[in-house]
This record gives sequence, structure tokens and C-alpha cells, in this order.
Amino acid sequence: MKRLLPVLLFPAVASAGEWLPETTTQLGLEYREFFQQAVSDDQAERSASVWLEPEMVWEWGAAQRLTFRPFYRYDSADEERTHGDIRELLWQTWGTSWEVRAGVGKVFWGVTESLHLVDVINQTDQVEAPDGEDKLGQPMIHAIWLNDAGTLEGFVLPGFRERTFAGEEGRLSLPLAIDDEALYQSDDEQSHVDLALRWSRSYEVAGWPLDASLSLFKGTSRDPFLLPQVALVAGEPAVVGLQAYYPQLQQAGMTLQSTVDSWLWKVEAVHRDYEREAQQALVAAGNDSGDDHWAAVAGFEYTLTGPFYDCCELPLDLGLILEYQYDERGKQASNAQNDVFIGTRWAFNDMDSSELLAGLVQDMTYGGSRALKVEASTRVTAQSVVNLNVWLFTADDEDDALAWSLRQEDYAELSWTLYF
Repeated sequence: MKRLLPVLLFPAVASAGEWLPETTTQLGLEYREFFQQAVSDDQAERSASVWLEPEMVWEWGAAQRLTFRPFYRYDSADEERTHGDIRELLWQTWGTSWEVRAGVGKVFWGVTESLHLVDVINQTDQVEAPDGEDKLGQPMIHAIWLNDAGTLEGFVLPGFRERTFAGEEGRLSLPLAIDDEALYQSDDEQSHVDLALRWSRSYEVAGWPLDASLSLFKGTSRDPFLLPQVALVAGEPAVVGLQAYYPQLQQAGMTLQSTVDSWLWKVEAVHRDYEREAQQALVAAGNDSGDDHWAAVAGFEYTLTGPFYDCCELPLDLGLILEYQYDERGKQASNAQNDVFIGTRWAFNDMDSSELLAGLVQDMTYGGSRALKVEASTRVTAQSVVNLNVWLFTADDEDDALAWSLRQEDYAELSWTLYF
């Protein structure tokens, strides 16, 4: 991978070196306050961090562009959250019906609000937030063809990124430490070359627009299985830590999205097929969740335009969201196996572009497991935005391992972002 990227980017860098880039930068300050005592005395009850994300764009000729977007965060409490990444280092060229991108990039395929099952190109940057929305940059060659039958995209992914996890002193961490050395099914480990293909097209059905996509992925799973590390403690075997295991995966995915009047209907579904070697390795480690399976999330968002304008002259729009998350592995699934998401989105339509999203995920299998999130943002100056994020977690059953590990991790996060 290290040898491949300079070859891919050399023509762009050589040509673009004569010009100064167009540059925009985001600078963020963030403060987190946890509401409960941490499980471990080593974990802080609060943290502060600063992050920087510049973006530099070179353009030349009629159809060439180079984009460089690095990212760095310093965190006062968690050395694992202090990290840097190349979110994007991408050379692009295009013609009338085609486009080629090469380098490091980010690709988003999801359509639903609460869970993105089909997103399989980029690895999750888990130390950024618990919702999995933040992603690491992925080395790729990405080719796009446009025609009457739809848009066809092909991916060659010549390098794998391991998921980031909070450190022992960081919050939102698991009760057991995760080993720095991951395990892989493939002997190529991080050098394994993955492949992906995606077709998408927009239709009109009964006068309403319908966006559809089908995707295929073959390679190293972005979602690791966490296997127990067993050692003798006082002469007895005991689980002393966890180790990430990345199996080989074949995934078929689909998305549907349609707008009907004020209704926005959404579906994501995947079928995951793990190789027999991975299944045997997981069973041997006491984990039987590597079976081939279907998973889906489906629902709608209904938007009320100006519901309070007549009575209160408030110009806000109100969105009502309902989605159901399903995984046929049931309790063997790591999360989202039988869950309902209920949410509301407020767009205040004011000069400061104020917005608020609140949502509750309720586990229907483990009735005491739920998570509430609130995201609010407003512009305070022409170049800066303030965000408030709140997460509340509840669990009463140790069998629901993920929810149980987060039961004391409620927190509020206030951040200020400057754009220049």
C-alpha cells in the first residue's frame, strides 16, 4: 500500500505543484462531562480536546483535481483518542460519462438515520463518537461509469485500517482492555486487497421518485469480533482482555429510498457470508456469532412543515422518525438485533441554521437496554458553530454485553467549531 499510493498520486502532485491550493480549515474545541463515576478509577470524569481538519484542493486543466484533508485531535484524558489520520488524499479525473479517483478517500452508502448496514468501505473511527458516523480514510482506486442503466462503481481497496478503540483511561471503553495486536483470518493481514462493486439508479414509480442501489463487497470485514484472552489468575482460568479478530467477508447489500409527499421511506439490508475458516475460529474461541445472516433497518421520516406557524409564528419544520433494526442472529448479534429507533428532527429555519435531533433506540429483546441521543447545533458567528451532544445509556441485563458496558457512560459534549 505504501508503494502504491505515490504511484497513483505522482501525476497529480507533479502537475499541481506549481499552484497554491484553495484551502479551508476547521478548528474545533470540545469539552465532555460524564454524569456518573467511571467503572475504573483510572478513567476521567471529564475531558477536553482540540482538533484540526484543513482541506487543500488543487485543480488544473479541464478535468483534474487533488484533495488533501488531514485530521488531528489531541485529547486531555485518552491517549488513544489523541490521534491523526488522512481522511482524504485523492486525485480525481473525469470525462463525460466516467470518473476515476485514486488515493485515500471516504465513501458513504447509507440512507437510514439510526444505522448504516451497507457502509462497508471505510473503517469506523470509534474514539470520535459512539454512533459510528466518523470514518478513517481508506486507500482506494474508485472508478465510476454513468449510463442509462444507472451508475456503476468499482473499488479496489489495497490496504486495511483497524478500528480505533478508547484506551484504558478513556471513557466509552469496554470493561476489558483490547490488545493492540489484532488477529486476521487472511495471512496478508492489513495488506489484503479488497474488492467492491455498486450499482445505483433513480426511478419514478407511480409519479414518485425512487432511489435504489445494489452492492457487493469481498474482503476483510470492517467489524471485528472481540475474542476473549484467557490467562491463569490465582491458578484459575480467567478472561483478562479482548483481542480484535477480522474475518474475511462477502457482503451483498441494497438500499431503497423514496419521497412520497411529506414521507421519506428508507430501507437498508445486507446478507453477510463469513468463510468457514472464520466461523470455525470464532466457535473455537467461544463466539458463535459468525454465522451467515441477514440484517436490515427500515423506516420513515415524516416532515411537518411549519406546524407551529399559525399559532405562534414559528417557522420551524418538524420531522418524525421511526425505524426498526433487525439481525437474524438474535442475541448472538453484537448490537441492533431487534431494536426500534424513535426520533424527531427540528429545523428552526432561522438565520443561524439552528437544528436539533433527538432519538431513542429501544432494545425489544432486552427491555432494559436503551440509548438516548440529542444533537443540537447553531451558528454563533458567520464563521463558527456551537454543537451540543448528549448520550444517555441504560441497561439492566449483563447478557446484553455492549449495553451493559455503557451503563455508566452518560455524558454531555459541548463543542465550538471555527471555519476559516
